[in-house]
Amino acid sequence: MTASGDVRIWAPEPTPAGHAAFAAAAVPFLARDEGRNNLALGILDHLLGGRYPGAVLAAARDAGGRLQGLLMRTPPHGLIVPAGCAPAAVEALLAWWLDADPDVPGMVGPLPQVEAAAAAWARLRAAAGRPIAVLRLMHQGVYRLDAVRPPARPVGRAAGRARLVTAADRDLVVPWLTDFERGAAHRDTPDGEAAFASFLDQPVRRLHLWQTPAGEAVSLAGRSGRTPSGVRIGPVYTPPERRGRGYGEALVAAVSQRELDDGARACYLYTDLDYGASNRLYTRVGYEKIGESAELRFEGAGG
Repeated sequence: MTASGDVRIWAPEPTPAGHAAFAAAAVPFLARDEGRNNLALGILDHLLGGRYPGAVLAAARDAGGRLQGLLMRTPPHGLIVPAGCAPAAVEALLAWWLDADPDVPGMVGPLPQVEAAAAAWARLRAAAGRPIAVLRLMHQGVYRLDAVRPPARPVGRAAGRARLVTAADRDLVVPWLTDFERGAAHRDTPDGEAAFASFLDQPVRRLHLWQTPAGEAVSLAGRSGRTPSGVRIGPVYTPPERRGRGYGEALVAAVSQRELDDGARACYLYTDLDYGASNRLYTRVGYEKIGESAELRFEGAGG
């Protein structure tokens, strides 16, 4: 535990016990705004399952021991900045981060909090003689669904059924996940193989395909993690030549309904707000926007 101003920084050991202790403190704090913090909550769920052993985690407590904020990073990805953190706590955490993990490649989190955190990080880096430029990589919508809306389109247009992905689907699904990471997720070095393996190896993750009556797989959607009362939906991908036929809409509706039937009270997902067609797809199914998020990239972060 280290002190910084009026808060104390706690960074657990990178062990299963340390991760469990951090999650025990962080989950109730993040669950106050479960919808906008669904990414951070999903990461903690994976952490408890043994994924991300190299995660960097830190929390800020006040003099009375109350949690005031936290930050998380799962290298090689950027910092996760949750909603609900006190600005002074974020400043103190970033000052700690400058010594512990200075070459952060970016940040992701709800607006406007993530942009304020990025500006503070840029000031700290500049003061240390290691300036960076902050670029907005993606402007996202955060959506929540409580009940699936009956499809307005003719049922026959996207006839078929949802089925779980198996190891036998590797040759089909790996290129789709690679395309998704390169395009929708803006990854410079997409790794569809690793993404595919993570869905088969992690019990909290699962992938579905939409299969036509002729047996052809035409769209992909997954459950990427759990929150205290719900699940995170994603990725969602339909090959370009199959788009506009209702396959993605039918699959997202089916996957979301399955999660609700299995006990989730809500489904959450992120969309790229620059792509109006996908946002309309989700609202037709029953998703409602509850906030906005941004993914930021830092140029010069490794210098």
